[in-house]
Amino acid sequence: MAASFRQNNSSLLSGLLTVLSCLLVFLALASSVSCLPTAPAAPSVAFPETQYWKRIEPVVVTSDDGGNTTVIDPSTNQEIQQGSATDGGGIDFSVPAIIWLAFVFAVGVPLALAGIRLWRATTGAGIGLALTALVWVAFVNSISAEGLSDIVITVISLGAFAIGFLIGVFNIGRMAGILTLGVLGGFSIGIRIILLRPGLLIPKYVANWFVLAVFMIIGLGAMLYRRRFGLLSSCAAVGSFLVALGIDLILNKQSGMAAGLRFLFDRNSAHFLAIVHAGYHPPVITQVLLGASIGAIPILAFAQHKIFSSPFRPVSTVSDADTDSASLVEEAAALNKEKTVEKEGGSRTDTPGSESLLSSRFSSS
Repeated sequence: MAASFRQNNSSLLSGLLTVLSCLLVFLALASSVSCLPTAPAAPSVAFPETQYWKRIEPVVVTSDDGGNTTVIDPSTNQEIQQGSATDGGGIDFSVPAIIWLAFVFAVGVPLALAGIRLWRATTGAGIGLALTALVWVAFVNSISAEGLSDIVITVISLGAFAIGFLIGVFNIGRMAGILTLGVLGGFSIGIRIILLRPGLLIPKYVANWFVLAVFMIIGLGAMLYRRRFGLLSSCAAVGSFLVALGIDLILNKQSGMAAGLRFLFDRNSAHFLAIVHAGYHPPVITQVLLGASIGAIPILAFAQHKIFSSPFRPVSTVSDADTDSASLVEEAAALNKEKTVEKEGGSRTDTPGSESLLSSRFSSS
């Protein structure tokens, strides 16, 4: 009775974390929506009392001598105060920049080279990176023109990573970590493709997010229906992205991939002049790094597959060979069957050679 209660409680917590991870993905998409002013559109003919709103871009006004530039809100004709557009990345090799540089290499290199073998650290990194991205995007899109210290944004963002990492390390966060890693794998590939061109891949800003959504769905689908392939490709994708970002930070500092990420994620109206109006113009070396990191994904994934043939779990069992090629959908069916057997039989005795699909996959030992 107590064992059944603990198992149901663990399943409930795991399911809750999975739902939360999907919610984080939704918020990541929602947080990219432009923070620019809105203006009333023409009233509807059928319903004249209804007022719809459309998003518009501020107007940049430059003085005749070019010494003064002002951003005007067309809906109110009022000036929009512009800030320093701080993002926590620092300048050149300042302390925040060095912290981020160490972070992307510390997380990216292990994922790229041995993510399939790191088990709990990999699932922890999946949730941690998702939380870090969400917190960072939320801050850069919501801070006022006065800005916030780079070191404060850095500490808060990395604190979010620590919390997410701890959740993913424990067994209750395992499923959420796996699914989140799949989404991040597709997301990291989509970002690199979008950042290849100056001004993003598609001139229409919102269209780029549809491209990202497609890659995120593909990454999640790969994780759901062929787990080992999904893990290998996602670890290689996320790891190679972080390593490429680190190399680019060394070579181009904040004017390469970092500038592209700001242009993609930061639509704060107080940063319009520094981010949106300035545009995104990647150096050639950044474009080379983006393309090379994408090309490295299948190589890194295949290398991990050959070097680390053991399943994605701490302890191997006889049935691991079957579970590693199974999908998460099949695991869910196995869980339902297990629960039915337990209810009908009252108790169940496990043998080392007949461990169930689900328990062999998600054993915390």
